[in-house]
Amino acid sequence: MLVLQPDRECGPARFSSWSEAAGIELDVRNADTASEVPETLEGFDGLIVLGGDMGDGDTAQYPWLEDLRERLREAQDRELPTLGICLGAQLLASALGGEVQLGADGLETGVVRLELEEAAADDPLLNGISEVFYTGAMHNDAITRLPAGATLLATGERYPHQAYRIGSAWGVQFHPEIGPQEYEDWGPAICKERANFEEEFAATAAEFRRIDQLVEIECKRLAQNFFHVVRDAAGLGDPDATNKP
Repeated sequence: MLVLQPDRECGPARFSSWSEAAGIELDVRNADTASEVPETLEGFDGLIVLGGDMGDGDTAQYPWLEDLRERLREAQDRELPTLGICLGAQLLASALGGEVQLGADGLETGVVRLELEEAAADDPLLNGISEVFYTGAMHNDAITRLPAGATLLATGERYPHQAYRIGSAWGVQFHPEIGPQEYEDWGPAICKERANFEEEFAATAAEFRRIDQLVEIECKRLAQNFFHVVRDAAGLGDPDATNKP
């Protein structure tokens, strides 16, 4: 599976071990290095586009963001299982005709409470996820309009477009791949960008550690669901039963 990483501080984290258990190899490429972004998805069984500090509207500063949109559009054309995470979800939305803007309600960070929509009841990615679930998040931008034909799957208290499906792709505004340690690693950068934010960030980090058992259960299930979709699309079936939880 191709994993495009826009920010070198935002890797696949927990997805690395979860994919290994599912018998899936992650081919992680730094998106900011032109030679590492393939010109085609030929030979890959799935695509993940991770998050990053830059925004969907920063293409002039980071022109390779359009390369990621091209790969996301190609994945749709090929009906390749795709997961866009945070920035990846925003790029997926804009690539397919949606809209992304600076979040009107400001930075959403820490552990967020999300609720499934009715459409999630039979959705392969969210199969088995609790109707109300918690996960890590950190984003300034927000998806303000989904692409035509997209289905909203999960919503949040501050920002409504938290998870959606379009064709063979899913976008999630949150970060199912991270745990408390990865979240804390992002602390210095976000605190440098925002004045007097250290105390608030420390409180969100402490909350993440406190309820991570709940966070990890749901996020691991989401990841396993996606990997199952990838294996099924590739004609591989279920991984060895010993790898199942």
